[in-house]
Formats: sequence, structure tokens, C-alpha cells
Amino acid sequence: MSKSSIDFDVIVPIYNCEDYLERCLHSLITSRNNFINIILVDDGSTDKSGEIADKYAAMYSNVSVIHKENGGLSSARNAGLASIKGTYFTFVDPDDWVSKNYFTSVAEELSTHEVDILMVPYSRIYSDIKLDTFVFSNKISIFDEVKTRDIVMRRLYGVINSELNNPLTVDNLSTAWAKFYKTDKFSEIKFTAKSKIYSEDLWFNINCFLRAKSSEYFNKPKYYYFKENENSIVHTYNANMLDQYKRLYSQMHDYIIEYELDEKFLKALNNRIVINELIILRNIVMSNKNSFFKYRMIRNVLSDPMYANAYKKFSFDKLPQNYRFFYKCCKYRLSAITYLMLVVGEQLKTKIKQ
Repeated sequence: MSKSSIDFDVIVPIYNCEDYLERCLHSLITSRNNFINIILVDDGSTDKSGEIADKYAAMYSNVSVIHKENGGLSSARNAGLASIKGTYFTFVDPDDWVSKNYFTSVAEELSTHEVDILMVPYSRIYSDIKLDTFVFSNKISIFDEVKTRDIVMRRLYGVINSELNNPLTVDNLSTAWAKFYKTDKFSEIKFTAKSKIYSEDLWFNINCFLRAKSSEYFNKPKYYYFKENENSIVHTYNANMLDQYKRLYSQMHDYIIEYELDEKFLKALNNRIVINELIILRNIVMSNKNSFFKYRMIRNVLSDPMYANAYKKFSFDKLPQNYRFFYKCCKYRLSAITYLMLVVGEQLKTKIKQ
């Protein structure tokens, strides 16, 4: 595939992000954009986001806008997918941005290695620090069909063995952004609404990588992931999160059976169930509910039979000492200590970025 024959559809789902949107769009416009088509999906914004999108569409011929009623992130991305026509498609969240060589570097690499899915590293951006994230170390890695399933897709399922040394990296590969998908292979795969499952990005990627014949981790361009948007959905209390995770885990388990995946997938999924318990507990602690409510909800989560079963098959040996202590408190349902650790942990996160 020649570089000149490669073009990209860039889907940007937009909802009430007027404070960040122009920064995102400026990075796309200035990224040597003669071979990118930018699809802005205004998901019923009530601020000036829709107006900003319209302004860029009027200024640049390769920018288009879809205005729709609010339906959530998955709905917005699916609306963008219905309009793609390029060689590859990718996603950029409206509070993030990309490096100047983002698309040119990817196009050059794909002209050399024509893979079904190309993954790139990203940086987590805080107000005072930038942390680089490399999922498969800081080197180029090319995976054939077998390795795409056994290495990349297994990593999507969860972390195992020495990967547990850094348990919070479990979702470093799960994002829909920082990836380029071949249109003729994956355009029909849609996102499932978060009201049905948690982590729609993860489920979308599992379905894509399951069908991929090849993939690559390319270490050159950068995606910049903004971590201090207080309006982000990750900062919103979700009373249904546990049930949404359960449905996700059930579907992941069904795939292991249906596609006869290796037993490492069962181990990875079990480890994910344990590690992601922290996400549910943090969502409770970060809410604006009163302390009694938070304690009661934490106790309910710790008592859920799913976790009792998962901890029976979970090994603590590879975990760092602080995480080992925390998850053992969870295992033995020590609600008060768990609650205290979560509160202290959130306070420390303002000083120690993760």
C-alpha cells in the first residue's frame, strides 16, 4: 500500500466540551491534514460545542458535522462510523489532542506494514506533569494473526503473571482512541451503550482484534490524553456500574467458550474482575453522596458473590505490597479499612499522579 493511497477518517464525539474542543480541533487541522477527513459528532450539546464544530466545518473542507440528539458516547461514535469512507478510521476525544506528525507518521508506517489495526502510545497529561504510556514497551512490535489473538487480545482481557506488578495498567490498551482500524474490516462493528455494559471501548476492541489478521504497536506518534477534565464521565457517579461490569464479564467469558480461547484468557479475565473492583469502589468514594451511603455501598460491592469466586482463583504474589494489602482487605470484606484506604488514596492522587 502506497502512502498516497492511505486516508483517514477521524471521528470526534462531542458533548459539552467548549472549554477544550478548539485545542483538539486545532491539533487535527495542523497535523498535515491533506489526507484526513474529520467527522465531528455533536451529541446534543447544550453549550457552545456545536457552534464551535460548525465554525470549523465552515472554515475547512475536510471537516463535517453531524448534529444529533443526546445518546451517549457509543451512540455518537456509531453515528460517525456510519459516515466513514477512508482506508482507516480512528477516534479522538474532544478534550484530547494529537502530535503534529500523528497522521503522517502513521501513514508512512502503514505504507510499509499494512496491518489491520495499528496501535500508538499516548501520554497522560496533568496540569503539572506528563506521563508516557507504552503498552508493549517503547519499541515497534508487529503481530501476525496468531500473536494478535494470543498476545494483544489476551492483554485486552487482563493482566497475568509479571504484568500484575503494575495492576493499574490493566486498561492501558482498552481505549478506542490511539488506534487505527482498517475500514473494510471493521466498519460494521459498533459500540455497545454503557447502559448495557461498562467499558464500551474494551468490548469494541475485543470484537475488532478477534477478527484482525494482523496488528502493530507503533512507537512514533503521540496521542495526548487529558486527565484533568472534571466534566469527564469518569468523574460521574454511576449506580449501575457493578451490573454493567458483570454483563461485560459475562460476554467476555462467552467469547472464551465460543472461540475456544486459551486458558490464559480465563486467568486474565479473573484478574481483571479483581483489579477492576477498585474502579467501582473509587466511583463510590468520589461521589457527592454522604459517608454512610458510601460505606454501605462499599460493603455491598465487597459482599458480591462474583468477587468471592474471583478471589479464590487470584494470586496476590505479583502485586506490589500496597495493592496486595488493599485487595486482601477487599477479599476479606474489611469494609471500614477499605473505605479509609480509598479516601486516603484519593487525597494522595492529588500529589501522586497515576
